[in-house]
Amino acid sequence: MADMWRALRVSFLAICAGGVLGLGALLWFYPVLAGGICPRCFGLERASPTLYVEAEMSPAARQALIAMTSAAQAQVAQFYPERRAHIRILACATKACNRRLGGRGAAAVTYSLGSLAIVRLAPRGLTETILAHELAHTETHARLGALGQIRHKMPAWFDEGLSVLISDDPRYLNPGISVERCKALPAPELPASPFEWAPRAGRDNGLYAQAACAVLIWAAHQGGMGAIKAGLETGVRFP
Repeated sequence: MADMWRALRVSFLAICAGGVLGLGALLWFYPVLAGGICPRCFGLERASPTLYVEAEMSPAARQALIAMTSAAQAQVAQFYPERRAHIRILACATKACNRRLGGRGAAAVTYSLGSLAIVRLAPRGLTETILAHELAHTETHARLGALGQIRHKMPAWFDEGLSVLISDDPRYLNPGISVERCKALPAPELPASPFEWAPRAGRDNGLYAQAACAVLIWAAHQGGMGAIKAGLETGVRFP
């Protein structure tokens, strides 16, 4: 019996050590996650309940960003009236801050698992439209749930196209209410994996317009954008 308990203790300690090492590696490769846990460790200060900004950001810039965040949340609320995501927004005013959080070239990136999300904003990502795009991701992922994300119930192109539509991004959309909004017809195969989407979209921003159009076409065949919200509630696989 003593040997059995000793073996169990050794196994438990090994599992714990492996978990700690795994977590350490994750935080090393994705410092933004560490920034979400300890914003002050990365030179960020709390500006609102969900917003952390670079300490060097001026009071005027902070107030402008707080107002911008509220406007972006109101934009997202037009599609998702109920807020379900629990978020931390990490906003950088300088490139050095963005690099500390692991930023490379993207204006903004959302890291989420179910309802928990961290949004990293580079200096050029401090716009209402980009904020709304990222906050739309957080609400979509909260409704997909962690298992829905792990099981890839929504491909990356659908997720990105939906965020373009929710944020009403004029760079990738025409005026209108349905497929007339398409600025570019979608390619036969759009990136389904986030790991494929990121580098391709970095080289060709036109993918966002294609993805938005693909979502519009899908919704038109399903009776409207409401079919997306209904599908998220029932756990269907998109598209």
